[in-house]
Amino acid sequence: MSLANAILALLARGSAPLAAWLDGGASARGMFGAFPDAVVAGDDLCVLDQVEDAWRREPDRIWMGWLTYEVGAATLLGRPPRGGSLPGVCLRRYPAALELRADGPIEHGHRAALADLRGALAREGAPPSARWPWTRLEPRLDPEAYRARVHSALEHIRAGDSYQVNLAQRFEGRWQQPHDATAIARAVAAAYADLRTRSPASMGVLMQHPERATWLLSNSPETLLELRFGAAADGGDRLRSWPIKGTRPRGREQADDLALSRELQSSSKDGAEHLMIVDLVRNDLGRVAVPGSVRAHPVPQLVTLPTVHHLVTEVSASLRPGVSLRELVEAVFPGGSITGAPKRRTVELIDALEPELREIYCGAFVLLEPSGLRMSIPIRTATVDATGIVVPAGGGIVVDSDPESERLETIAKVRAFDPIA
Repeated sequence: MSLANAILALLARGSAPLAAWLDGGASARGMFGAFPDAVVAGDDLCVLDQVEDAWRREPDRIWMGWLTYEVGAATLLGRPPRGGSLPGVCLRRYPAALELRADGPIEHGHRAALADLRGALAREGAPPSARWPWTRLEPRLDPEAYRARVHSALEHIRAGDSYQVNLAQRFEGRWQQPHDATAIARAVAAAYADLRTRSPASMGVLMQHPERATWLLSNSPETLLELRFGAAADGGDRLRSWPIKGTRPRGREQADDLALSRELQSSSKDGAEHLMIVDLVRNDLGRVAVPGSVRAHPVPQLVTLPTVHHLVTEVSASLRPGVSLRELVEAVFPGGSITGAPKRRTVELIDALEPELREIYCGAFVLLEPSGLRMSIPIRTATVDATGIVVPAGGGIVVDSDPESERLETIAKVRAFDPIA
């Protein structure tokens, strides 16, 4: 049995309730840890100082967890975060973790803990298999209400308050039959197994929060930040970010699909929207970079996923010596591709336009490892609890956006979580 299947089986049995799987699929690195020996949580990014101190003292230990969108927005705006069901910062230290690679796993941590982890995985049976457990996803807002939000965002853009506002809405599905905590674990593991097969993503996540049997499932393709120690051209630490902006749904026929991808690549609207966010990310990295080291690829690249086409650009820089983990996170978080530009004012507008909390959606999943760190942006991300599943989706509103087209784009983006649609 593959290591991925053993992980799914372990999680389905509820045998490791604080396990974390940052899943790169078959084509990218992943990391799995279970049985953490420390948890740092809070509602202020200052707790990252405590995490960094422990990480630097024992760099062979793996840390995994999340930051909510609200804790980033609160830091940016200088106000307390809006409270939600998740702590704003939660990072767990794993004495044993397995790095999943195409050429075989690499072990991180203590010998005894690794032996326990290998034993737990070896005891598991077949991975779970079941039909999709939730009803069809339905938007919480009716079409007119969402279009009205887009119109409000357009009014702010025309007034000069923002150039681009990333606006989101929530989609919800209910359990098709009642589920207790044990049944939820099995259903979530089975659903994630189906999701990663149908719609693999480079920054997938399956993670549990112990409150109310809450699970976090991410199918995100977007990397907010990668830090690699000693990998910069000048011998320093290299930073890279891959902002995504610009979307088209996949076509049902090959000719339609090709036409949609070419339309995206040639669209002046999407190109301008994309360039705006790339410039914002360049500016964010510039706050912590060696002067003159920030670079962006001159031409956006087309990324084709099972449900959508995207435009993505790599932005890189050399990290300035002496920058702390908290300073680095504060410079780039929340990501510009899911806020808009200018970032601070646009986050204020999002606060006013979206009364619902985003929580993990548009926050970050975080991995701290011996070679550096990775942070994803949790788009295409669901929260599951005893009531059902919630999947937000959004898009960038610019001055020539059409409200109905923007609404339809959000529907296309949640398609991977709605296979019965």
